[in-house]
Amino acid sequence: MCTACLLISALMLFTPADNVAPSYQVSVAQETQVAITQMVKQLPKSSDTRLLRSGLLELHSQLATTKNDTQAQQIIDSELNILSQQLSNSSSGEEVTELLEDMLIEDEPAPLVKSLSPAPNKSLPTWGWLR
Repeated sequence: MCTACLLISALMLFTPADNVAPSYQVSVAQETQVAITQMVKQLPKSSDTRLLRSGLLELHSQLATTKNDTQAQQIIDSELNILSQQLSNSSSGEEVTELLEDMLIEDEPAPLVKSLSPAPNKSLPTWGWLR
């Protein structure tokens, strides 16, 4: 899976559910800022994650200046693509990609993963990130 896809998926993992605050409308920027804050808290503090952490915090600060959801989404897309390229070119890019994959895999409920795994007597391939 591409690094940008992993970043988007990981942010979605930390994005609050729509029904959490039904009494008011939360903007894309605010929702993403909450997700970034939660994601950064979950990241291990190591030299491998320094680039990811700083990129996410930069995105967080840029979202504070947005005026509408369209502008916020453009900034998110642009910054995640830039961060993805930086991570791909980084010496710690592979470690960060594995960390993001692990974040997504660990969140998946066990029964779903087990039900999609091939039976022991069948030689079906395992699909995508489900292991």
